[in-house]
Amino acid sequence: METAAVTEPEWYALKDEDLLKLRICDLHVRIEGSELEARVGQLYTELSSRGVGLRPDCYLGDEWFSPQGVPAIAIPFYLAHPRLKALENHQMMEVEGGTPDWCLMLLRHECGHAVDHAYRFSDQNEWQAVFGSPHTEYSPETYRPRPYSRSFVQHLPNWYAQAHPDEDFAETFAVWLGGDPEIWREHYKGWKALEKLEFVHQLMQNAAQRPPAVKRGRRISEAGKLRKTLDRYY
Repeated sequence: METAAVTEPEWYALKDEDLLKLRICDLHVRIEGSELEARVGQLYTELSSRGVGLRPDCYLGDEWFSPQGVPAIAIPFYLAHPRLKALENHQMMEVEGGTPDWCLMLLRHECGHAVDHAYRFSDQNEWQAVFGSPHTEYSPETYRPRPYSRSFVQHLPNWYAQAHPDEDFAETFAVWLGGDPEIWREHYKGWKALEKLEFVHQLMQNAAQRPPAVKRGRRISEAGKLRKTLDRYY
C-alpha cells in the first residue's frame, strides 16, 4: 500500500530572510495533521483517565498561555511545522516545547490554568487557603525561588511553581495529571507539596460531579488572525 505524499506549504523552502517577511496568518498552520495533534490527543486521554470531563479548547497562538478566564490553551504556532521550529531555533536559540515530553509538560501546565478558568477554583476561599491569593503581584521574570523548599512541586524548570499562586496550582495540577497517585505520593512523601496534590486530587474528584462554570471564551492572539510578520514577531 502506497503512502500519500506530504504536500509542503509554499513557504517551506524559503530562506530565513524571505520567510521572515510573511505574516503569521498567511502561514495557514493548523494543529490537525501536525505532530501537535497527537500531543493534544494524549492530553485529552490523560484528562479522561483522571475522570475530568473538560476538554480545553487548544489552538495555535503566538506563545504558550491560557487566556484569562477562558478554558483554552494557546500553543505557539511554530510548533505546528518543522520549518517554523527551525526558524524559531535560529532566532531564539531554543524551541520551547519542541520535544514530545517538553510539549506535554507545558500542555499539562496550561491545562491547569484552563481548568481553573473553567471551574473558577481560585475564587474559592479553600483554594486560596492552600495556594494563596490569585491577586498577589505577578512578576514571573523576577521572582526569587527557594530551590530547597518542599512546599512546591517540581515540574517545569526554575521552580516555576514558586512564581505565583496561579502557577503553583497549574504546576501542582500538571504533576497530578501526568503521574500515577502512587508515584507522586511516594515521591513527595513528607513534603508540604503533597498536601497540595491531595487537595487537587479531591478538587478534581468533586469537579467531576458538576459541569464547569465557564465552557468557552474568546481565543486571544489566534495565529490565523495575526497580521504581523514573522520579522516583527521576532
